Amino acid sequence: MAQIEKILFAMELSEISDQIVEWVNLMVQRFDAEIHVQHVVPELRGIGVPYAVAPANLDDQGKLIEKAEKELSKFCNRCLDNDFTPQIQVSVGHPAEEIIKYIHSAGISMVVIGTHGRGGLDRSIFGSVADRVLRFSPVPVLCINPHPKEIESE
Repeated sequence: MAQIEKILFAMELSEISDQIVEWVNLMVQRFDAEIHVQHVVPELRGIGVPYAVAPANLDDQGKLIEKAEKELSKFCNRCLDNDFTPQIQVSVGHPAEEIIKYIHSAGISMVVIGTHGRGGLDRSIFGSVADRVLRFSPVPVLCINPHPKEIESE
């Protein structure tokens, strides 16, 4: 029988995480699972100007990692159910690849991830971390779009 023992909340340091954290808390409570929270800092070398990184931070990846760790801790203290102590992980690299690596290394049973619901050119330029995690994850993925769009009639 399948069991959910460790849940990974693969999060961004943005408002989307605030909007889906209630689902994370629900899954952790429902399965009485261990909670892991991961944020991936983009690798700055060789990628030009990374998406969502302030120009002032482009020269110091160490500061980005330190800031991410502080922000994750604040987020967890503010938003996660206090009955559970999260395992916090800040990784560096391509987000989808780092999430998949962490699933394997930590023995994760389920992933909760948000999506922006981008399409067209935005998706082409920035890609979709959630889509790649869905395609390559060896465990179930709960993907939440807090801003669904209406389906256009044909």
